[in-house]
Amino acid sequence: RRLLRDFVSRDLRARYVGSSLGFFWSVIYPVMNLAVYVFVFNIVLKTTWGPDQSPLEVVLLMLVGIVAWSAFSESLSRAANILVDNANLIEKVVFPSAILPAFVVGSALVNMAIAILVVGLVSGYARLKPTTDAAVLASAAETGKQGVQVGLATLCVPALIALQGLFTLGLAYFLAAFNLFWRDTLHVIGVALMVWMFLTPIFYPPYHVVQKGVGWTLDVNPMHWLMEMYRGAMVKNLWPEPTDLARFGVAAVVVFFLGTTFFSTQRKKFADLL
Repeated sequence: RRLLRDFVSRDLRARYVGSSLGFFWSVIYPVMNLAVYVFVFNIVLKTTWGPDQSPLEVVLLMLVGIVAWSAFSESLSRAANILVDNANLIEKVVFPSAILPAFVVGSALVNMAIAILVVGLVSGYARLKPTTDAAVLASAAETGKQGVQVGLATLCVPALIALQGLFTLGLAYFLAAFNLFWRDTLHVIGVALMVWMFLTPIFYPPYHVVQKGVGWTLDVNPMHWLMEMYRGAMVKNLWPEPTDLARFGVAAVVVFFLGTTFFSTQRKKFADLL
């Protein structure tokens, strides 16, 4: 555990080594993302998810999704080649190779937690300064939805981050080991993540997928389940549905078990494959 903490700490420091703002960039990035989303999706494209949702609420829904996805995507992209990048540690010394995928995931989750905090502060601001758009207010009054809500439901966010970490780590272990057998894995995962991202409702509302008759893609997409729980907790003050939480929890445990099992059974071959 101490070695894992040291690796995570070193990785976080290395991200911003030599920069004048240092670790504060972890706060600046989500703020800049928020500004870009406001400009592109609300000012230029005038994207809406529904008549009862204000422009800032739409941006928050997108930002929550992209923050969670960025940590997930970064973890898998780096983990796929992490054993190759650290071949000297595995070949020349007695080293616990399981640390390598774990520290990559841990580092991404720390940055994500900081971004989630920024999103929470913006959600609180939106709650204190609700929209004055007459159309949005009229639709909200008719549907009973009250725009951005912040409350006790945010307390479940750490649990969601932990489940995301478990799910991501299982995939990271599998990809790190599998890449030693098939080196094209690194390139395939880049394409696969891009496809997976666009199949996950991050920049568009889920009901669009259902209306097109392909709602089954949401039912088999664990990242969609996770996104909706994050959005409900941080933007709508909705506790996760027990069934949604249970199915993602089961998926996370199963993926973690399969990934760690494959990694551990192949570990003796790592030095030869490298």
